Amino acid sequence: MKPIAGLWTSIKLRLALLGALLIALSVAITVELTLRTVDDHDEQLAVSLSAAQTRRMAKLISARLVNLQLALRSGAETMDVSGALQATAAAEFLRLQPALSTLFDTQFVSDPQGRVLAFVDGKAARPIGMDISDRKYFMDTVAQRRPVISPAIVGRASNEAVVVLTMPVLDKAGRVHAITGGSLHLDPRDLMPEITAADTDDPALTVIIDASGRVLSHPDRQWLLRDAALDPALTEVIAHWVGQGRPVEPGGLAARVGDHLVSMAGVPDADWVVLRIAPASVVLAGGAAAQHRALWIGAAVAVAGGLLLLLATLLMLRPLRRLQDCALDAVRGRAVGAARWPSGSDEVGQVAQLLKLALLARDAADASSRELLEQLQAVMASSPVGIAFTRDGRLAAVNAHCHQLLGYPAETLVGQPASVIYTDAAFYRDLRERYRAAFDAGQPHDEEIELRRRDGSRFWGRQQGQPVRWGDASGGAVWTLEDVTEQRQHRERLAWASSHDSLTGLINRAEFERRLGALCHNRRREPSSALFIDLDRFKAVNDSAGHAAGDAMLIAVARQLAMQTRQVDAVARLGGDEFGVLLASCDIDGAIQVAQKMRAAVDALAMQWGDIALSVGASIGVVEVDATLHDAAAVLAAADGACYAAKQAGSDRVRAHVPAGLRLVGP
Repeated sequence: MKPIAGLWTSIKLRLALLGALLIALSVAITVELTLRTVDDHDEQLAVSLSAAQTRRMAKLISARLVNLQLALRSGAETMDVSGALQATAAAEFLRLQPALSTLFDTQFVSDPQGRVLAFVDGKAARPIGMDISDRKYFMDTVAQRRPVISPAIVGRASNEAVVVLTMPVLDKAGRVHAITGGSLHLDPRDLMPEITAADTDDPALTVIIDASGRVLSHPDRQWLLRDAALDPALTEVIAHWVGQGRPVEPGGLAARVGDHLVSMAGVPDADWVVLRIAPASVVLAGGAAAQHRALWIGAAVAVAGGLLLLLATLLMLRPLRRLQDCALDAVRGRAVGAARWPSGSDEVGQVAQLLKLALLARDAADASSRELLEQLQAVMASSPVGIAFTRDGRLAAVNAHCHQLLGYPAETLVGQPASVIYTDAAFYRDLRERYRAAFDAGQPHDEEIELRRRDGSRFWGRQQGQPVRWGDASGGAVWTLEDVTEQRQHRERLAWASSHDSLTGLINRAEFERRLGALCHNRRREPSSALFIDLDRFKAVNDSAGHAAGDAMLIAVARQLAMQTRQVDAVARLGGDEFGVLLASCDIDGAIQVAQKMRAAVDALAMQWGDIALSVGASIGVVEVDATLHDAAAVLAAADGACYAAKQAGSDRVRAHVPAGLRLVGP
C-alpha cells in the first residue's frame, strides 16, 4: 500500500490525472456544442427545403385547377346559346369536347334548373335523367354566374368520392343558358398522382385535406373523405394544425411536430391544404450518422489524450519550447514536419503525440463537414426551383437551376452581391427593408418581383425566403426563385376579362355597378352624375343587316361615347344596346351637356354596311348622385326611369331625373 500511497502524493501523478480529466471534459463539451449546432442547422435546413417542396406542390395543384377551369371555359365558349338547350344538343356538345375526357373522369351538361341533359363517363355521351338542383355547387354556379369548385362529395353517377368543377354558359343577355362541368375522383391515381403517389425513395407521406380536415387524397384510398385526425400517422399533425387555427396559407407553414418534420401549404382557390410529413430520424439520418462518428472520434481522442498525458507526465519533461513552436504553427494552419515534433516517451513527447491526434481528429471532422456539404449541394442540384443562400448581402451558394434561370454560367454567381439579380440598387434597398421587417416579425418573405438576367432582360419571379436561423441574421437566409411571368400575365388577362365587355372593350355591368356603389358610399362634396343610354332603332340594324353589323354598330357607338368623356369618367356596356356613364365631379347641368353631346355624336354616326346605310339614335336618362339616392340600385332605377321618359317622348331625347320629378331637356 505504501508504494501506491507514495505515487498518489506525487504532484506529477496528480497533475497528470487532472490534465487527463480536463482534456476529456474539454473534448466532450466541444463535441457536444458542435453537434448541437450541426443538428439545429440540419433540422432547420430540412424544414426549409420541405416547406419549399410543399409550397411547390400546392402551387402545382392550384395551377391544375386553373387549367381545368380554363378547359371548361374554352369548351363553354363553343356552345350555341341562340336557342333552347336540348338533350341531343348537349350530347353533341360533349361529343365535340374530346379533350375534356382526358382531364376529367366524368363530364356533364345541365340546364339552369339542374336537369342533367347529357353525361360522359369515359364512353359516349348519353342522357342520364339526373337532377342536381339540390347540389350546393350547382346553386352557387347559377346564383353567382361564375365557375365553382365543389367540396368533396359522393358522386351520384359513380357513387365514389369526387370533386366537381363547374362553368356557367351565359347567353348574350348574361343569363345562365347551361352548366357544364366535370368531376375528378378523389384517388391519388386520378386527382394528383405526381403529388400523393407513394415513392419508395421519398420517406415523406403527402396528403391533401380540406379546410374541415377531411382527407381528399391519400396513398391509401380507405382514408378518402374520412377525418384525417383518425389516421394514426396524421393524428399529432392534425392536432397541431387545428391548434394553429386551421390555416390555409399559400405561403406555407413548416415545423417539427413530435418525431416528424411537417410542412403544409394551402391551395386557396379550393380551400385545400397539402400536408407533407416525414420522420425526422429518416430525414436527418445522414447528420445523425456523422454525429455518431464524431462522438466516437471525440471519445477516442479524449481517452487517448488522457492516457498519453498520464504517461507523459510520469516521465521527465523534455524541451517545451520546441513543442510550443510546433503547436503554434499547427494552430495557425502551417505545415509541421514530422522531424520538428519532439520525440521520445517523456512528457513533451506524449503531448506532441496528443496534438498530432487532435489534428487528425480535426481533419476527420472537416472531411465529415465536406461530406455533409456535398449532400446539401446534391439536394440543391436536383431541385426544380432556384435555390440560393445569402449571407452579409452576398450570394454564398447558388444551385444550377438558379444559374440557368438568371442566365449565368455555373458557379459565377457565388460571391457576387445579391443586388446583381435585381433591377437597380434602390429597388434592392427597399426590398431588403421589407424582408428584414418580415424576418424580425418571425414571418417568411414571399413576393413577386422583377428580376434581371445577366443579359439585362427582365422577368417576373416569385421570391420566397426565410432566415437559416430565426433571430440570428449572421446565419444568412435561404431563398427560392421561380419564373412566374406567364402566371402573372394570365392573372392580369383574367382580371381584365372579369371587368370588361369583350365586344366593345368598355367596362361591364358588374364593374359599373361596383364603381357606382363606391361612388354612392363615398360621396364627395362636389356632385357626381350618372347616365343611362338606350339606343334607338338598333333592332332595325340587326334585322336589316344582321348581328355582325349590329356588333360593328355597338363598337362604333362605344367609341363615340368614350370620346365625349374625361379620363376620370367611366363608360360601360350594361348589356345588349344599353350603356351607362359615370361622370365624376359633375353636377346635373354639366351631365345634361355631356348627354346632349353624346346624343348628337350618336345621331351623327352613319355606317355603311354593304349597300345598306345604317344609323341609330340614343335616348338618355340623366341623374345626379345625391343624398336622395341611397345606393347604386336607386341611382340606376332613377336613370332608367328618365331614359324611359325620353323613349316615351319620341326617342332620341335627353331627360333628367330630379327629386321633384323629371326635367325636360331639349325638344
